[in-house]
Amino acid sequence: MHDSANEPSSTEELAVRITEIQPRLYGFILKRLADREQTLEVLQRTNLVLCRKADQFQQGSSFTAWAFTIAKFQVMAWRKSAHAGKLIFSDDVAQLIDRSAAEESASVDDRVPVLRGCLERLRDQDRELIQLRYRDGQPIGPIAAARSTTADAVAMRLTRIRKQLADCVRNGLQQDVQVDV
Repeated sequence: MHDSANEPSSTEELAVRITEIQPRLYGFILKRLADREQTLEVLQRTNLVLCRKADQFQQGSSFTAWAFTIAKFQVMAWRKSAHAGKLIFSDDVAQLIDRSAAEESASVDDRVPVLRGCLERLRDQDRELIQLRYRDGQPIGPIAAARSTTADAVAMRLTRIRKQLADCVRNGLQQDVQVDV
């Protein structure tokens, strides 16, 4: 499904579109809150607002940009609410790190396929380590214990893998730019 400019035509279409953008919305929100539990709560609230306001979606505009805008406002509301517990960033700092929804969407769209390719090129044990830590959210201590090594050794390996992935993505994006020129 592409981010067509058409208004979601049915409840099923809306559900498909919302499901498709979940990972990107999660990353967008996590970047602003820096807390996984709060992020999941705000993501859930964002999904509710998307469903409630589906009839307000402007035909001819980007559904993804609209969803990111709603997520941005939900983050702002969360940070101001009593439920947030603590303020992660002031509004000024949040505005400095906040890019437009379209820029965020385009940036993520370019990197995700490149990152997937880079992950596929990792050694099996390195890919498994990345998945345990970042996909499954396991703390370093239990990962180290399961591998009969130290937490410092696991942390160092993760640092090296992240650098390797960052270099791979950077090189992949540069190659895409050179091919497009």
